[in-house]
Amino acid sequence: MRAPSMLSILATELYALKTGISFALDASFVPLVIESDSLLAINMINDVEECLAAEGALVDGVRRLLATHEFSTVRHIPRSANGAAHRIARFSLRDQNLSCWMEVGPLWLMDAVYDDWPASNGGFNEATVIHAGLRFD
Repeated sequence: MRAPSMLSILATELYALKTGISFALDASFVPLVIESDSLLAINMINDVEECLAAEGALVDGVRRLLATHEFSTVRHIPRSANGAAHRIARFSLRDQNLSCWMEVGPLWLMDAVYDDWPASNGGFNEATVIHAGLRFD
C-alpha cells in the first residue's frame, strides 16, 4: 500500500506513521515507541489542540490510533540518529510493495539499525522490529 504520489512531504510522513502504527497495533507490538525525524509531524501529533492544517485528517487518524493504546510514546529524533528510517524511505521509492521484516531484515537495513542503536541502550536487541521508520521494542 503506497501513499498517493501527490502528497506533501509532511503528509507523506504522517501517512507513513499512520500506516506503521496501524500495522504495529494489529500485530500487537506494544508498547509502542514511535520516532520520527519530522519535528513538525511529531509536534502536530502530540499537540492537544485540533489540527486545522491541510494534513489535519492524517493527524487525527494517527491520534485516533494512538488513543486505542495508552502505552505509546511519540518523540522526535534527529535524522542523524534515524538512518534506518531514511534507508527504508529510499527503498520504498523503488519498491511497489509494502515490506515488513521481522527480527532480521536485509543486510542494507541491518547495517543502518546497528549504526542507529545507541551503545547506552545495551547494544542491539535481535527482537527489534523495523517497519516504516518505526522501532518496536
